[in-house]
Amino acid sequence: MKRCFLIGLAMGIALPAMADPAAIQHISADLPGPVEFEAPEALEMMTEGVVLLDLRIAPELAPGILMADGSSGSLEACDFGPVDADTVRVATGSNHMLLDVRMGRPDQHAANLLSCNYDPSLILEDGFGHISRLKGCFLAHAIAIPTAVQWRLNPLPASACSFGD
Repeated sequence: MKRCFLIGLAMGIALPAMADPAAIQHISADLPGPVEFEAPEALEMMTEGVVLLDLRIAPELAPGILMADGSSGSLEACDFGPVDADTVRVATGSNHMLLDVRMGRPDQHAANLLSCNYDPSLILEDGFGHISRLKGCFLAHAIAIPTAVQWRLNPLPASACSFGD
């Protein structure tokens, strides 16, 4: 019985890494989306399963960051380049969709990246023109809460999304 449980557990862990390329959801969106107070259609259509995510996040929806030690931060005054984060809390533009993205360990989840990128179209008198980008391979789980859904995206290795070694 114990052996069957261990084999089943191992298969459950390995299944995301063997995902059918046709079953991988490719979700690419700009935040905020085109409709005020609504998440972009690509996020609204997300279902549970393997997700290859690519979000471009405007400064007004800058994500919140939780570090491995429990401290929090933001990208308000970001330095350009990769940003170290354990969990990224993304404002989707909708009060009815929450998105928490766990980044995973860089040595095991190298496809996952939060970065602060230069964008000259966003230069203002009091700003320096940046956009946040969140990319990677994740396993999406929906948690129903009253009048909304909270998505928790857990890290997967790049091979689960059919890229990388």
